[in-house]
Amino acid sequence: MDERYAIEADDISFSYATESPALRGLSLRVRRGEFVCVLGHSGCGKSTLLSLLMGLLDPSSGSIKIEGEPMRGPATDRAIVFQDYSLFPWMTARQNVAFGIEHSRGLAKKAALERADGYLAQVGLYESRGKYPHQLSGGMRQRAAIARALAMDSAIWLFDEPFSALDPQMRGSLQALVMELAKTERHRTVLFVTHNVDEAVLLGERILFMAGGRICREAAVPFDYPRAKNEILRTPEYFSLANSLAELFYETRGERERAG
Repeated sequence: MDERYAIEADDISFSYATESPALRGLSLRVRRGEFVCVLGHSGCGKSTLLSLLMGLLDPSSGSIKIEGEPMRGPATDRAIVFQDYSLFPWMTARQNVAFGIEHSRGLAKKAALERADGYLAQVGLYESRGKYPHQLSGGMRQRAAIARALAMDSAIWLFDEPFSALDPQMRGSLQALVMELAKTERHRTVLFVTHNVDEAVLLGERILFMAGGRICREAAVPFDYPRAKNEILRTPEYFSLANSLAELFYETRGERERAG
């Protein structure tokens, strides 16, 4: 057991039925407390990778370890936030968050509801805690999903392009929130999937670039936390890294076409 790593994937492959392989011998390591962004074209296998790490799918070959132990399906040591919020529509925001608390911490319903209020306040949703998902804006629903992940108190967070459908102002607000909660509250391990270069450079301390079902490049991000977007955007280091990553998108266009 290597105590440095929260996530270890060794030579994993996966295919959906008769389709070509979504992952082809992919390997990665994520250190405990590290914030890693996974960047790449749509269809390169990023979401499949998160589903495997969450235990929602099983690799056809290779192995996955979580905190040094072989992964055996979903567990509360990992929380995932999807692009489409995945809130229960028949539950209020408060009930959605409390549900996560009940099932991960074993608290009684009343205690879970009381604790949910604190997490909703942390993401700015306390006044809307009694609303159902259809009564919330897209950004508010995503805040509720983040509150639920936080409330589960999982050591590992998996994000699957959670902000891609949001307007720039809301996206910036939630990016700052995730950075703050992940890096100052408990130093959680985060694997954040995106196809947005600027988002990857802003959030991650390491970026993995995927193409053709594999990780083909790795880049370190030269900025310390806490980060202010308007400050790092002006630096030559930001432009250099963002440009090199943008070039990778052009270089790997053929991989995307073959995957399609």
